[in-house]
Amino acid sequence: MKLPRLALAILLVVSLNVGARTGFFAYSRGMAYAQLNTLDSDMPSFENRLETDHFILKWTNKSRHSEDNIKDPQIIKDTAEYLEQAWTKYTELFGRKPYTAPGRDKIEVVFRDIDCFGVADPPDGPIQFNSDAWVHHKGIRQPTSAHELFHKMQYAYGYKTVWKPQRPYQWFTEGTAAWSEVFVWGRVSRTCKVDAIFKDTKMDLYHSDDMAMPFWIHFVQGNHEHPNNHLMVEFFEKCEQLHNERLALNEVIQKTYGPVDAFFNAFEKNRKNGFWSDTACPIPYRCILGPEGNDIVGEVKSFQGK
Repeated sequence: MKLPRLALAILLVVSLNVGARTGFFAYSRGMAYAQLNTLDSDMPSFENRLETDHFILKWTNKSRHSEDNIKDPQIIKDTAEYLEQAWTKYTELFGRKPYTAPGRDKIEVVFRDIDCFGVADPPDGPIQFNSDAWVHHKGIRQPTSAHELFHKMQYAYGYKTVWKPQRPYQWFTEGTAAWSEVFVWGRVSRTCKVDAIFKDTKMDLYHSDDMAMPFWIHFVQGNHEHPNNHLMVEFFEKCEQLHNERLALNEVIQKTYGPVDAFFNAFEKNRKNGFWSDTACPIPYRCILGPEGNDIVGEVKSFQGK
């Protein structure tokens, strides 16, 4: 049964009050409302446009709906640079470009009032960023730019364009996109992507959505001295071949680490007893910053007794 929009609005206000303190801000908004409002609502008229090598960014400052508006064009210029830097890191690592819609050689990026920080679905559609959040929460711009562009990277390997995983799958789609935030910028848009799975050690990995991000750091050994980011490439290539993310992951784990069960058991053990090593703390993996610039890894180490 669907709730009336008034009831949904009341629930949203309550969730925002809680989320502002917990780091879950925009998580419930995005999951509950992205499909409801983001894709169905009308686009504003974008009178402003900035074109870069790989992106076309569009925004407005004349919408009657004030939350659509961005007055400062420097915000757009900065975002364009963030996207281009993420594009470079992805193409260098993966050896291919993010997905672009048929007949286009650039990705469209629009800024408007949506119910999550960003969205890049459906594959042929634009990347959309929350203009109001973009103005008032500077710390989300870098990681969210990387996150949404990484969804276009997933599409380049056939996810949603050729094959679809079986539910639950957001531990894979959102978890790897959250990993990309750290890979590119060493920071995340919400602290719960780093610390939630350690605070709640009973959380089911396959239902943890973007909070599965530490598992993907574990997968590439980002919590060790020498990360192996190329494993993410091998994994996505297997996904493209097998059309099944779990089989693909198991094959790469088996080849690289040995028995799959032992690998997952090691993650669960480290999740409870100490995940990060005590070596030096360079970005991106062992000094992960939150949207306010705080070191979340240090906080996790503290409550794990490290």
